Amino acid sequence: MEQKALFFRVGVAILGGFAGLLALLVWIGSDTFRRGGILMETYFGETVQGLEVGAQVKFRGVTVGSVRQISVAAAEYPQSVRETLATDPALRLVVVRFELSRERVAETDARGFRQMVDAGLRVRMASQGITGIVYLEVDFVDAARFPEFLPPWEPRTPYIPSVPSTLTQIQTAAERLIARLDEVDFGGLVLHLDALARALTETVASGEGYRLLVEAGDAVAALRTTTERVAPAIETTMREASAAATALRALMEGREMRAIVSNTAAATAELRTALARLPAMTASIEQAAQRIDALVANADRDVGPALHDLRVTADNLREITEQMRRYPSQFLFGQPPPGGPAPAGAAR
Repeated sequence: MEQKALFFRVGVAILGGFAGLLALLVWIGSDTFRRGGILMETYFGETVQGLEVGAQVKFRGVTVGSVRQISVAAAEYPQSVRETLATDPALRLVVVRFELSRERVAETDARGFRQMVDAGLRVRMASQGITGIVYLEVDFVDAARFPEFLPPWEPRTPYIPSVPSTLTQIQTAAERLIARLDEVDFGGLVLHLDALARALTETVASGEGYRLLVEAGDAVAALRTTTERVAPAIETTMREASAAATALRALMEGREMRAIVSNTAAATAELRTALARLPAMTASIEQAAQRIDALVANADRDVGPALHDLRVTADNLREITEQMRRYPSQFLFGQPPPGGPAPAGAAR
């Protein structure tokens, strides 16, 4: 009995161990079994060394998914193109499929991702700190600088284009620089520089360059002499200018200038007051002019007949004066002048 009980306990322990191992496997793979995210893919034309299945997918530092599959385009889409791996660069691409968590992305349908791709959404590989762990980084870039790559096959899942990693861009720029440096003829450049140095040496030692140096030395000497001769006059002028500036400052700060400023301010105030009264004065002058116009019109109407009578009277007085001048005795004695009757004007 005791032996049977021992066997029973051993069997129960073994079954419990298997059950615990199975539960551990289920717990570890629960994320895979319960997976309900958005499966997407991208293509890389560079090495994916360091990128492993299960690597994180981040958007500006926030984990939004993980890598699910890494393969070669020639194996994933063997019937999509008629070229071979040696002739078609597209078949050399690496296909990376990753899953995005629905709870951590703003768009969940293909149309929304299409709009974001048009706006510049791209995928690149990045390394995490000094550990060198490679992960996928999803972010927006300049769509004009990194245009979308259109594969010659129909992707099985929604597709997000990729851009080269920062390290790859640096390597590409370095390779281009080295290629350009290889095209430079350093031997010919050194020969040209040596010939240029010799020509400069000969020009400076003799010839046009030597003459220019001599003339430059003479010009510097003449300039020094002129400066020494003009320096006293310049110093005197500067002292006079300083004295004039001091006198002008004293004048501006003196009592007379303050009085002038005060009088100017008072005159300005009076002028402002006069200008304020100017509209009223202008209106009064206009009213007086209107009255004068009315008086002139009335005077023309009333004085016209009087002027006519006055003109007739003046004519009569002129005739009487002429008669008095010619015949004064007529007006004194009333007798007619000798030799004839008195003129008609005398009777009047």
